[in-house]
Amino acid sequence: MLNNRYRILKPLGQGGFGKTFLSIDEKDLQGDATPKLCVIKQFFVESQNIYSYQKGSELFHQESLRLAELGKHPQIPQLLDTFEQDGNQYLVQEWVDGQTLEQELSETGAFSEADIWQLLGDLLPVLQFVHVHQIIHRDIKPANIIRRRSLTDTLRDAYGKAQRQFVLVDFGAAKYDTGNWQHTGTLIGSAEYASPEQVRGKAVFASDLYSLGVTCLHLLTQMSPFELYDCSENTWVWRSHLVEPISPSLEKILCKLVQPATKLRYHFAAEALIDLNDSSGGVVTTNIDDDFETPFFVLSRQQNLPTSVTAIADNSVTSVTVFDPATQDWYYFPAKTEGGELVRKVAAFLGPRLTAAAATPPVRETKPTAVDRKATHKLKKMHQIIVTAIAFTIACLALVVESNSIPTNLKVEISRNFQQFMNIGQNEKLLH
Repeated sequence: MLNNRYRILKPLGQGGFGKTFLSIDEKDLQGDATPKLCVIKQFFVESQNIYSYQKGSELFHQESLRLAELGKHPQIPQLLDTFEQDGNQYLVQEWVDGQTLEQELSETGAFSEADIWQLLGDLLPVLQFVHVHQIIHRDIKPANIIRRRSLTDTLRDAYGKAQRQFVLVDFGAAKYDTGNWQHTGTLIGSAEYASPEQVRGKAVFASDLYSLGVTCLHLLTQMSPFELYDCSENTWVWRSHLVEPISPSLEKILCKLVQPATKLRYHFAAEALIDLNDSSGGVVTTNIDDDFETPFFVLSRQQNLPTSVTAIADNSVTSVTVFDPATQDWYYFPAKTEGGELVRKVAAFLGPRLTAAAATPPVRETKPTAVDRKATHKLKKMHQIIVTAIAFTIACLALVVESNSIPTNLKVEISRNFQQFMNIGQNEKLLH
């Protein structure tokens, strides 16, 4: 008996920093009342290393904070209680009735394409929810995804009979995204499912998407992700290990999820959801429940968008996610023009004009009059204003395209044209 109310029934598992137990909450349990099942996680570190203990204790404490912050999301276990006893730390969370995908895979075999569509459709909105809270899970794998065996009446009424079957568990490795991608953190997570940047201690939101994609590959092939990647050729070879062929649309989404380079991968779950909806012909929507501390996000591309939302989207160069308070909906708009296309247009426009300007000899006045000097002064001022405005515009454009995935040769081209433009401006200044 723990904390004078939780009776341990059996152990469920053990991870790097904790043991989990199935328990009964015996508080207010009277007569024939149905026992309330819960999961108790005890902080436990096998290593005697002081650093490992301190790091594990920090992560254990953070897990309770993450679960409390994420609220009562039906696909994330709810935090019920935290306490200490006999020098040990414990957290109590909701028990999810079901099997992990790892258990299901060993019992029923490889997943079908329909199963993968459902998994992505269920978990991508959860990841979007988690990432909006600036939290990176960092340990997405089959063992941390549970298919709920049955839905309660409350969940069935709110989400429909066939929805919300997958639950994301174990936030013990989760961390806040501080935005400091230059800082190398601790390697956390399962190596088989971790992205290249996470292996280097620099996890970002896209790292969770990578892990979800690798999870799908494992479920489709029943093979270790290590065996699905050819290190000598530096490429994925999972297609040759598929139990059953999959559609080109699903293959395209999976390939983008598991791109080693973050610039070629989905950056946010909302981007993957858009492709998922376009490919499957469905619309991913979630209902809003007043009991939730944070509302769910409706990711859609409706035709009758509010004027304010449309205005923001129309004036955005990069992708944008917009919340409309009037409808309580979130709208995701992908970038209308890719960075590479912007660079090509600028380079094509500036190239011939700068070449022509450089080849045109300046006109020198031998005996300028007072009127000519006044006109020349005005032209010089106008010239400076124009040059400054164009240079500022190009600098802003360079900043925008720098955040997008563009080939190196295009970056070189825009830099060369920009330098040529600045050289012409400098020559004009010397001549005047």
